[in-house]
Amino acid sequence: MPTLFAVVIAIIVAGVIGANKGAIISSSLVIMAVIILQYFIGIGLGFIVAYLAGMNRKQMITVAIELAFQNSGLSTSIAKTHFPSLTLATVPGALYSVWQNFAGSILAYIFTKYFNNES
Repeated sequence: MPTLFAVVIAIIVAGVIGANKGAIISSSLVIMAVIILQYFIGIGLGFIVAYLAGMNRKQMITVAIELAFQNSGLSTSIAKTHFPSLTLATVPGALYSVWQNFAGSILAYIFTKYFNNES
């Protein structure tokens, strides 16, 4: 099922991006800035809340990742369902899906390489 789910999300994201490519290009800097800001705020808040809760390093990383990685496929679907006349409403969710996979891969490498020791 995970493979099927990944394929379905990729198709949704590709469809949204393809259908809105002109709008994405014209407003891509603003959208990407907000997406990246939201992602890093999620990571930061995850670490802060986990630290204040007295969690160990691995738990802090887990909470930070869980907070930053949201269900962008669901957000895209909800936007399309509830705002059918606003085609741009689906764009942030689709782009966030791409961003979180890209940034998540980098963070996974960093966490594994530099923060893997428990202390």
